[in-house]
Amino acid sequence: MKDINIDDIQVSSKLDDIIKNSVDEGYDTTFNKSLSNKKHKRFNKNIVAAIIAVALGVTVFGSIFSNEVIAAVKLTMFDIKNYLGVNYNLDEYSTVVNEAISKNGITVQLNEVILDKDEIIVSTTIKSDKKLGDNGNIMVFGNVYINGKKVSNSAGGSGKQIDDYTEESVLSYTLDKELERGDLHIEIKYDEALLHMGEEKIKVEGPWKFEFTSNGDSLSTNTNNINLDNSFTLDNGQKITLNEYRSNAIGEKIYYSVENKDRNNVYSLELIGYDDLGNEVKFYSSYEEMTNGLLKNQTKISQDAKSLTLKPYAATFPKESGRMSNNYKQVGDEFTIKLK
Repeated sequence: MKDINIDDIQVSSKLDDIIKNSVDEGYDTTFNKSLSNKKHKRFNKNIVAAIIAVALGVTVFGSIFSNEVIAAVKLTMFDIKNYLGVNYNLDEYSTVVNEAISKNGITVQLNEVILDKDEIIVSTTIKSDKKLGDNGNIMVFGNVYINGKKVSNSAGGSGKQIDDYTEESVLSYTLDKELERGDLHIEIKYDEALLHMGEEKIKVEGPWKFEFTSNGDSLSTNTNNINLDNSFTLDNGQKITLNEYRSNAIGEKIYYSVENKDRNNVYSLELIGYDDLGNEVKFYSSYEEMTNGLLKNQTKISQDAKSLTLKPYAATFPKESGRMSNNYKQVGDEFTIKLK
């Protein structure tokens, strides 16, 4: 099995304007220990997908199948629990859709969905009629609608190729506001798929549209929120204030606000430290907008831990290469979060 590698995609220099308009989004390569210790690509939609959509949109895929059909054969279901690497049973928090739609030689299967305050976590399996080969991949990015209104503004996640024709992924769609309580009518629409097969680059027109009802009340009830008030300033004068630590069965997050945002010098943030049991803890940048951002934990925090002691680090996003460096440096004082 092979992981998606988007580092090898060549992006035209004509896309500078897109990069500038989307520079508040970025991507980071991480190791996802939950999936057999394989290296997985984490990516954010606005800077990577928007650029790649143009870069790969060279050839429009011919219409082999003119009509959208419901796939008769279900694909292997990619479990969100395995992706997150959690030990909790997430069945009571997830909505299993398990519906597949085939169109123009591409089958997209929506496996399951979890609602978590201001994000929707989506598991998909994508299959192509064309053989992808060793260096091939498929990417689909959707938009999320609730009660007919578009609510998603960015997406990040991880994916891997499972055979010559099929890939699976889990994406977390960041929403522009917190979810309302109760049952919600949700629509996820994928307008196109992007195929990369060796030197061949293909854009396949959709859409693949899924509609279902889901509810995030149970997870919200079982969520622990801790107020924070820790600030530090980056070299470009941008002020970061950590506002809230949030934990539940899905994982741990830290929400922060941004002042004096510099769109020409964008930073990736990390919080690195340990819990009171001596275990390493590391939060990485999930997304950042003009006035706020989110850090997510990528390590396991013991249920017995009573506190976290962390230091903030930052590194600038590259303006040309698109590859993150590891030149993180400490940008603030050590602080402690009391969990109990």
